[in-house]
Amino acid sequence: MGKIILALSLMASFAYAELKWASSYEAALTQAKKEKKKVMLMLSRENCPACEYMSDIVFEENAVINEVHKNFIPVHIDIHNDFIPEGLGYMGTPTFHFLDANGKKIGRYDGAANIPSFIGILGKYKK
Repeated sequence: MGKIILALSLMASFAYAELKWASSYEAALTQAKKEKKKVMLMLSRENCPACEYMSDIVFEENAVINEVHKNFIPVHIDIHNDFIPEGLGYMGTPTFHFLDANGKKIGRYDGAANIPSFIGILGKYKK
C-alpha cells in the first residue's frame, strides 16, 4: 500500500510541475556552469498577449517544462523593470535568447510558439 501511495504522490508532483526560473541573469549563468547546461532567457513585458500565452499555456505543459529543466536554466527579464544584458536586444516580446554557460549567444527566437513548435526550438538549441 505504501508503494502505491508513493507512486501516486510522484505522479501528482509531475502533473503539477512548474517551470523554475532563475532569480537573475547572473544566477542563471552561475547555475548553468555548475550544471553544465545552457541558458534560456525570455525577454517580456506586462500586458503582452504573446508573453502571457507562453506563460499560461506553453510553460504550463509538462513536456515543455521537462525539456527546459533537462537542458536549460531559464531566466525571465521584464524589459521595462529589469536590466537587459548587453547584446541581448529585442524588437518585440517575447524574445528568447539561448546562451551557453558563459553568456555567449547561440541562438534567438522572436515571438510566441505553440507547444510542439517550442519543443522543436528547444531541441534546436540544446545541442
